[in-house]
Amino acid sequence: MKKKPAELNFEEELNKLEKVIADGRTFFLAGHVNPDGDTIGSMLGLGSVLKRLGKKVYLYSRDAAPDNLGFLRNVRSIKIGRPPKGSFDAAILLECSTPERGGEDIKDVLGRVGTVVNIDHHKTSVAYGDVNVLDMHASSTAEIIYRLLYDMKVELNKTEATALYTGIVTDTGRFHFPATSPRTLDVAARLMQTGFKFSRINDLLYATRAFESMKILGRALESLELLNGGRLAVMTLKASDFEVFSARTEHSENVINYGTMVPGVKISILFREDQERVNVTFRSRGHADVSHLARRFGGGGHRNAAGCRVKATLAEAREKVLAAALPLLKTA
Repeated sequence: MKKKPAELNFEEELNKLEKVIADGRTFFLAGHVNPDGDTIGSMLGLGSVLKRLGKKVYLYSRDAAPDNLGFLRNVRSIKIGRPPKGSFDAAILLECSTPERGGEDIKDVLGRVGTVVNIDHHKTSVAYGDVNVLDMHASSTAEIIYRLLYDMKVELNKTEATALYTGIVTDTGRFHFPATSPRTLDVAARLMQTGFKFSRINDLLYATRAFESMKILGRALESLELLNGGRLAVMTLKASDFEVFSARTEHSENVINYGTMVPGVKISILFREDQERVNVTFRSRGHADVSHLARRFGGGGHRNAAGCRVKATLAEAREKVLAAALPLLKTA
């Protein structure tokens, strides 16, 4: 019988994973759909180490990495689209609170592996793996990967340190989000000691923005509404907004954060129209726990950052989500 996340002993699960790595020869690594810096950085960092240990590694993502992560070495080694055939000794899912977060076809792969490993830091994560390395207090999955490799006494090279640093700095919002801890900063400092150019990485991630991203940001800001006496910020991006600028979904990354910049806003919501579904992203300031809100619609995340996908029209999704969000403002 599977244990609940709260019943798991982190160190015991970490030791189990170390044994899986020591005993295994072939590994399948995957992250969540529409991958971000933490997913890609964790995959590349761990994948590189496994290869140096003599393992055969298959890196998979249903969707391509965002353009702004193109500076990461070996990012093009990640196979995009449909998962591979064949079997593996172990599958390691990174930042997937449920197996479905890896994509519709991921379960087929999990049925062909010896051991399923779940590594995640989201409070909504389910202990679906044979091994579940879950730490809801960690800033990022990359931070957990570092702890694993540190315990294994692996000396990271610059490429691996760059990947893990990218995961940490993006998932903490440049060490801004509440999940950032003294341990997070210590890990980042240890990674920087390998000598990679962290200022260049920060410039590429936060001071460089594609033309399409700038135009999509403009459309989102034009749609900005303040509700509930200025405590709720709502932005909307239609499918036509992306079409007119030949933009992709990744070009809307970080748009959600602009809503919480408005003084007095406690919750920011971004609705993004996407074929038969609407992607909804949440951010909050203060005590409002938007992970509960996301979970109501089949999503998940953290207290101050979460998301979900609603199978409905844009108008229907707005009506349902806003109706659920307004009561949450009472606790903000």
